[in-house]
Amino acid sequence: MDRKIETKTVKKALESAGYLAKVTHGKGTAWGWLTVALDIPRHYECSCGDPDEYGRRETCDNCKDKWRKTDASILETVKRVTGRHQPVEYDGNIAIHLGFV
Repeated sequence: MDRKIETKTVKKALESAGYLAKVTHGKGTAWGWLTVALDIPRHYECSCGDPDEYGRRETCDNCKDKWRKTDASILETVKRVTGRHQPVEYDGNIAIHLGFV
């Protein structure tokens, strides 16, 4: 699949799944990597505590579970629309970067 088409296809699939993500391809030696980046809200029952000057040092179980479920959902969506599947190393060269807001 052409990289530009793949990027647009993944972005559209994630939007229809309810995720507003930035989707890009790597450059140079990482040209085959597909990168998905987005921020997600913390769990509504978050108990991570207030951040100090270094940010939040610990993540509560509720936020960890939400992160894992979101990561798995995005990975399955990307695999389904791109055809990238294991056993290709590194999950088919798909990198997902999630951050909490």
